[in-house]
Amino acid sequence: MQAEAGANLKKLLEIEKRLFLSTDDLKIQHGKSVQGSLNASKDLQKEFATIEKKKEELADYLCEDRKNLSLEDVFNIMKTFREIFLKTLQENQERKEQAAKSEKRKKCFKGEDAKRLKGEYGKCHTFSN
Repeated sequence: MQAEAGANLKKLLEIEKRLFLSTDDLKIQHGKSVQGSLNASKDLQKEFATIEKKKEELADYLCEDRKNLSLEDVFNIMKTFREIFLKTLQENQERKEQAAKSEKRKKCFKGEDAKRLKGEYGKCHTFSN
């Protein structure tokens, strides 16, 4: 993207030069749009420079080589970590729910055993699936 943005900036600068040498009518007609595009392109270059600086800071923080650190790789690792983390949270919640159901069944069966010993018969209906 940076290379493409740089190439576009060069083209815009060339257009600006040609426009400067052209007729007043063309300057009036296209001057504002070319200047607006130039400003936006220069702002984009500044943003790329900021991103590059932040990438270098991140590389330093992670003790990685500044030139070899790939932001795409970092973001993919973060995405994978997040997915695994969320999956683990869900699995832990399901385990808790299963443990609660199991404990409820154990209590119910203990109650039934006590009733059988006393001679009372019946089934536990305090839980479902």
